[in-house]
Amino acid sequence: MTGLKLAVGLGLILIVIAEMIGAKSGLGFMIWNAWQIFAVPTMYVGLITGSVLGVLFTLALTELERVLIPWRRGR
Repeated sequence: MTGLKLAVGLGLILIVIAEMIGAKSGLGFMIWNAWQIFAVPTMYVGLITGSVLGVLFTLALTELERVLIPWRRGR
């Protein structure tokens, strides 16, 4: 489960980076485009959205871990 959590976090980061480089839409494109045109509030909305997605994915995987691996509750 720890590996899955790490993989989801890294995957989210890589998706945003890939969108920054080669996409015409998406969260990464929005952040990069806002940075280029100095739209700082829009850029921060994208960064905060990415952070919230990361937290939600982590919470969801932690809950899944609690259900699938009940003997690990003590940690």
